[in-house]
Amino acid sequence: MPTKRTPSRHSANRGHVAAVPKHTPAATRPRRQTGSPSGVEGPPRLELVREAARTHFAERGYEAASMRDIAASAGIRISTLYFHCTTKEQLLFDVLQDSMVELASGLKARIEEVGPSWTERLAAAIAFHVQYSAERAFGTTVNRTDMNHLSPAHRAEYLAMRDSYEHQFRDLVRGGIESGELRPVDPKLTVFAIIGTGLTVGRWYRPDGPLTPEEIGRAYVDLLLHALRPARS
Repeated sequence: MPTKRTPSRHSANRGHVAAVPKHTPAATRPRRQTGSPSGVEGPPRLELVREAARTHFAERGYEAASMRDIAASAGIRISTLYFHCTTKEQLLFDVLQDSMVELASGLKARIEEVGPSWTERLAAAIAFHVQYSAERAFGTTVNRTDMNHLSPAHRAEYLAMRDSYEHQFRDLVRGGIESGELRPVDPKLTVFAIIGTGLTVGRWYRPDGPLTPEEIGRAYVDLLLHALRPARS
């Protein structure tokens, strides 16, 4: 009687795909690649690059800031830095754009958290702007000379974002005037004063100072709203 032939390991595996376990132990599970397809760097490293750029542009200005120094501060090689951005001008635009996106989204969220009155919403907007300027002062320290280094396309895009942010404040001021909560003032000039107040705070605030960003924000809210409320008869 012929003996039953046992299939070899290779022949047994031929013609079907081995089953994959539903759960792979965390220690052996391959990491999902993020960022670039090649997996060279991920978003956390990109944020390190932009944070280093913000610091160098704010402290030294665009002309004096070097890509090599920015790379060193981010803990990467200069070649890796150019993987993330092609030019220093592009890096300046990227960090300015990041700041405006944070400002716009943060302002919208803060306004939505408070009551329905125009005064409450304007107070929340002023407090947010001042606190952000103190804590994330990069955008407040970029001067016109640095802005001139942006390409025409980047400059136009950044200014459009900045104008949109300022218009959120103007809408609040106009609403307050129309409702009678604020006295009739020039909305454009009023918003320039509000924005300028925050920018000034960003230049002089120090974390080791006597006041927190929240306390400074409350103080300026009280000062500015006192000037904007209608005079009592």
